[in-house]
Amino acid sequence: YFGQNAWMPDTIGTRVLGGKLHQNWGNIADSKAQIIRFGGIAPDRDMPTNYQYIKMIDSARAKGIEPIIQVSYHNGKYSAQQAAQVVQYINITMGKNIKYWVIGNEPDLEYSFTTASQVAAYIKPFASAMKAVDPSILTIGPECAWFNHGIIDGLTTPNGPHDVTGRDANGRLYLDVISFHTYPFNGTQSRADVITELNKPNGLQDKLTYLNNRIAAANTAHNRTGSAALKTAITEANVNYKNSPSDNLNGVGVNSFVGGQFIAEMFAVGLKNGLSFMNIWSVVEGNNTELNIGYIDRTTGAKKPAFYHFKMMAEHFRGNYVNGTTNQANVKAFGSQSSQNIQVMIMNQDLTNNHNYTVRLNNTAIGGNSTLKINMNANVNIEYNGVITNQSSVLLTFSPAGVLLKKTEYTMAQAVSNQPPVVTEYNGGVNGQNSGNGGGITTSVDENGNDFISMKGFEMNVFPNPAQSKFTIELDRPNKQEVKFQVEIFDIMGRLVYTQSSVFPERQQKIDLSGNSIAEAVYIVR
Repeated sequence: YFGQNAWMPDTIGTRVLGGKLHQNWGNIADSKAQIIRFGGIAPDRDMPTNYQYIKMIDSARAKGIEPIIQVSYHNGKYSAQQAAQVVQYINITMGKNIKYWVIGNEPDLEYSFTTASQVAAYIKPFASAMKAVDPSILTIGPECAWFNHGIIDGLTTPNGPHDVTGRDANGRLYLDVISFHTYPFNGTQSRADVITELNKPNGLQDKLTYLNNRIAAANTAHNRTGSAALKTAITEANVNYKNSPSDNLNGVGVNSFVGGQFIAEMFAVGLKNGLSFMNIWSVVEGNNTELNIGYIDRTTGAKKPAFYHFKMMAEHFRGNYVNGTTNQANVKAFGSQSSQNIQVMIMNQDLTNNHNYTVRLNNTAIGGNSTLKINMNANVNIEYNGVITNQSSVLLTFSPAGVLLKKTEYTMAQAVSNQPPVVTEYNGGVNGQNSGNGGGITTSVDENGNDFISMKGFEMNVFPNPAQSKFTIELDRPNKQEVKFQVEIFDIMGRLVYTQSSVFPERQQKIDLSGNSIAEAVYIVR
């Protein structure tokens, strides 16, 4: 399900691109990408050579990633017979058995097509010719550059003149997956736009609901069931197709922290609506900030928040989508549930507000004083408490019974320091409190298994607060033998401004910042 796009390679056809894709297969595997599409405008304009196809396929599979291959059309430059020859070479001659095949790319942008008739005119002969060579393959289209009603509606009208959801004269299905691309913004968006885009009226959620209704009608009309059922996919997706020229971690594009959270939320919307897969565009690209929309920075090689949010989703989400609701407008929650785990992703998109939170794994009302209350529709009568800072994402991994097994935490501060998420594993798990038949909670626990209400276990206090340049940190910790701690101070944008290693032989340690030129402001001490 969790996919990437193989851009930018060294060469395509006769074009020398000099990309860094093939230097990043280890990173792509580390992101836990399961599929990768070799497609887009460039390999549609210039058909890759047989060597380039095989190199891409072998490179991906060497890392356990399954390729999706695009055949070239480019407004009639390449023929259905040439597409069939590519399938013949890759699947029959070379025995690569590629399952998914994309036909063409962005007809509404690259070819300036405006009607379903224009698109069906090449998709039908291409699909028929390709499946004549290998009937086991699954074909994907129309690859519209956006959710283009003018094209998609006509192609998915059962038994209509341009219907590509049925069968050809030989009984072979034309398309197996209806696809489109989504880049909601062009770099001029606001932070509020990014936070609200996916679930606003006519946002991605509404578009997928609309498409699913059309797919269901086509499946019924053509008796497509089981493995033959028509499916949906988004084969290119990102927050925008170009960034603001000044985009950075504090911006709203692909280089930003909130841009990484947007990618995670896109995956959640896709999971909720049953997409077969979603492929993020792309691995690495761009000669300037505007075009630097890969999840790896092309200049520095740094893994962006987009990379780590991708990985948090791809590594953990399995089984069925679990809906989440929160009482804070700038906090999102969603999850998944399988026979092995329940996953809960919490994303705080607020710039300043930190929250004590309670997450409950069913829809029973949550009591207590937590400012953030989260209900997850996992039908498990357990709740937990914790703390989430502003501009951060926390992924909680539970057992099917609601025992906390792992916490993955990624913050703006870690992004600023180019550090990966912090992962805490709980040996034997941390048991939550069962409320019993919907009754009141008598005690709650935090992620460390500590009694949250009575504040037993690990606790930190800072005084005086506010302070001038000197203050005291007081620790109450269960294990008095633990005396070495790292003290970190962050500004409200998540930037690390001070750090030191400190020994707490007793409860208290004094911190003196008088010689550190730290401006008067609000700071977070960790």
